Amino acid sequence: MREGGQPVPPAIVVISCGANDLEDQVLAGIEEEGVPAMLTRRSAGDDAHLLARSAALDSSLSVGVGIDADGAISVQHEQLAGPTAGLHSGPAVSSAVARTLGHNAARIVVGIPLRAVTP
Repeated sequence: MREGGQPVPPAIVVISCGANDLEDQVLAGIEEEGVPAMLTRRSAGDDAHLLARSAALDSSLSVGVGIDADGAISVQHEQLAGPTAGLHSGPAVSSAVARTLGHNAARIVVGIPLRAVTP
C-alpha cells in the first residue's frame, strides 16, 4: 500500500544502473506482452542479479528485472533463489536479447512459455 492507503499498481519493477538503450528494449518487450512496468534508476554498484532480486521484492507482481552498469540483465521471480537459465545475460548484450528478456519477464507474470534467448 502507498502512503494514504492507495494500492500499489501491478507492475514489473525494472531497476537499472544506466544502460538506457537496454532499458528501452527491456521495457518494450514487457509492454509488447501487455504487462505494465515501472523503471527505477540506481547508481552503479550491484550486479544484475542483485538488482533483479531487489526489483522482484519491490514488485506487486513478484517479478523484477535488473540491468547493471556493465549491461548484464537478469530477470528474477520473488520465489526463485538464484539466476535461472534463459533469464540472465552476460554483459553488453544485444538489443534483441534485452527485448527477449523483457518478453520473458512479462511471460512469467502471464504464465505462458518463455522465449528462447539467443545471443
